[in-house]
Amino acid sequence: MSSTLYAGASRRVINPRLGTSKAGLRLFADPIQAIESDLTGSALVLSNGVTKVVILAIDLCVVSLQEAMDIRSQVAEALKVPSSCVMLNLSHNHSSPALPGWLMDTPEQLRLKEAYKKQLTRWLVEAAIEADEKQVPARIAADRGESFIGVYRRESGPDGRDVLGEVPDHPIDPTVGVIRVDGLDGNPIATLFSYGCHPVTVGPRSMVASTDFPGPARDIVERSLGGIAIFLQACGGNINPRVGIGYEIDCRDAKNRVGYELGGEVLKVAAKLRTHLQAGERSVVGNVPNILLRPWQPVEGASCTYLGAVEEIIKLEYIDLPSMEKAEAIRTEWKQTLAQREANAAQEWEIRVAAKFNEWAEKLVEAVDDGHPTLDVVAQAFRINDIVLVGINMEVFFETGLEIKARSPFENTLVLGYSNGSVGYLPRFEDYPPGGWKLDGSYAVPDLLVQAYTLPIALHPDSEQLVVERVSSLLGQLT
Repeated sequence: MSSTLYAGASRRVINPRLGTSKAGLRLFADPIQAIESDLTGSALVLSNGVTKVVILAIDLCVVSLQEAMDIRSQVAEALKVPSSCVMLNLSHNHSSPALPGWLMDTPEQLRLKEAYKKQLTRWLVEAAIEADEKQVPARIAADRGESFIGVYRRESGPDGRDVLGEVPDHPIDPTVGVIRVDGLDGNPIATLFSYGCHPVTVGPRSMVASTDFPGPARDIVERSLGGIAIFLQACGGNINPRVGIGYEIDCRDAKNRVGYELGGEVLKVAAKLRTHLQAGERSVVGNVPNILLRPWQPVEGASCTYLGAVEEIIKLEYIDLPSMEKAEAIRTEWKQTLAQREANAAQEWEIRVAAKFNEWAEKLVEAVDDGHPTLDVVAQAFRINDIVLVGINMEVFFETGLEIKARSPFENTLVLGYSNGSVGYLPRFEDYPPGGWKLDGSYAVPDLLVQAYTLPIALHPDSEQLVVERVSSLLGQLT
């Protein structure tokens, strides 16, 4: 095994055709009318002559498990590596196109999205191949900073029920994880940074494709340091921007301000990381005996002490299913509701919700017929020297990310949700409403609205702790 780390990075623009609808439900689902800022897909390839890992980061909101597997397998085949060595992280940007199957599409929307999915896969494969070809000897370093652009979003309403709001005095995880990958001259090949927060500063009235705040954050870093800046979405399942969900039609001011604030913190941390030089012993200057200085000396030795990837499929259980009679009654109810809303020319979002719930009701009946459905969750981890990236294909809460980091044997551990697809929220036991999740409940908080991801019913409340245990075990395989 080589003791030299090699790295290469590349990027592609991944804009959709105008008219493609976004991946929303109650909000953020209208067709895109303009490109406010180019959506991108970035690829970083790291290798040591034997093992090779690929990190893909894209400005999309939701990708299904199967779609993510298809992209990863094609990139893996192109670079001749196992799929477990390819990680796909979504920024979870809500101002981006949906892929086929998220909503019940019209034939025209389906055509647009199927074409976009093929282009997206091709662009990402091209970016990965180019990054692989651009590999040069490299060094890597990591540190962390703090940003408070996020706010806890599960607010208790006047009636005691949870609403999607803001709780400014609630704790969050303010960590900004920064990884700097440099050439041997100390100039960046790529700067990776992670933060957990929903990119929704560009709100639902802005019918544009936009990178939201990760875009201007990347711009700040790239203009200042060079190289490619790569945003990795962390555990932002219950965190929104402190400025709120954008209400204005033109949300660029808020988007840029939030992005610059985050990017400034990334820049501050990255500027302190030196991969090619280190402070030497204090010494005198020439023959002046009473002035001591520390000369900068080249960093020597191995640049790669460990490079590895592990992955596991975790099967999560659901709470008890209803009877078939109840499930079929729900299916009939939503089929009728959808027909009534369409016939009465209800508002678009009302029809959209009814269509989604109608689809969910079909899944519920299928689940009851199955008798014991489970949900596949992908847990993945990369280790580069003593830096670890954990990827989970769910909307993970910040508390879960903190617990995984606390249990990790590696000081520099970045925990990422929205990785290798997104199959639903992962609420903790204490996040469920008093008395448990109700099949006929009306929930405003998205993580309790399982219908958005067409899960048949809520996950068992112990699911989050099972994921924490399995991820912790996975990290043990990298020691």
